Amino acid sequence: MRHAALFLALTALGLTSCDGTRAEPSTSASPAGAHVSLGGKKIDVAVYLTEKDRRHVAAQLAPPAETQGYLLAWPRERFLKLEGERTRVSFDVAFLGKDGTIVEISPLVGTNEEGLQPKVPAAYALLLAPGLPAKLGIKAGDKADLSPEITSAKPEELPLLKIGGASAWVELALTEAERQHGLMFRPHLSADDGMLFAYPEEGNHSFWMMNTMIPLDIAFFTDDGTLLNVNETPMYPNPRNPGDHYATSNSRGPARYVLEMNLGWFRKKGLVDGSGHVAPGTKAEIPPWAVKGSVD
Repeated sequence: MRHAALFLALTALGLTSCDGTRAEPSTSASPAGAHVSLGGKKIDVAVYLTEKDRRHVAAQLAPPAETQGYLLAWPRERFLKLEGERTRVSFDVAFLGKDGTIVEISPLVGTNEEGLQPKVPAAYALLLAPGLPAKLGIKAGDKADLSPEITSAKPEELPLLKIGGASAWVELALTEAERQHGLMFRPHLSADDGMLFAYPEEGNHSFWMMNTMIPLDIAFFTDDGTLLNVNETPMYPNPRNPGDHYATSNSRGPARYVLEMNLGWFRKKGLVDGSGHVAPGTKAEIPPWAVKGSVD
């Protein structure tokens, strides 16, 4: 998802696009002694449990040795996404279910703007030296043994956004770069997961669907969380090349927050009627990090 207004300004340069329980993030130290056993090999891992770390750590990691790895952990199985655009190191990634079962093994290629998302939900992303899974002969369906330091850890949930009686777990797009990239190149989104775009102040916003591979509900909220409008927004026929005449999804008035969810989510939750009208006074409880504009 890329912001149409910025696209228009930059056309000459080329195309551009937890709170769960706490108000502030806390970056946890990796549990000492954490390791994963794969194909008979013990791999010592640094574990990343917080949303702050999971969002940005891949771009900061050094190439691992064959006995080392990095484990990003979530509290539940969901459609994860690892961004590769700012990642200079390539990895082989083993996506694991909650019980350690390998659900997919795929490469994360450094500097690839499309990043990597598994085809099925996962609770862990294990970043390994390229070629190591093949060398160990492991494949989807095999099981990794997770050490007690991992299974007893408590990964942080995504920030929680509440609208009426509905709850959405949201990734946050707080910087201009994050807002421009948005949900691009994602073929899947978990049922109650979405992305919340937070701006420094209210303004009229216009979104387009360049490189967006799933149809979305795009909802606009004022500074106090009042829901202005929800647009059911289909994919472009060719999301990678929409051409010169593309539809946009626009706010009906100044908005500070924009929420993207799977198409039809707002109707399914009873937040809009069959015609897409919002009940007057519908408000969201915005996660504190989004209000602040930072997870630091």
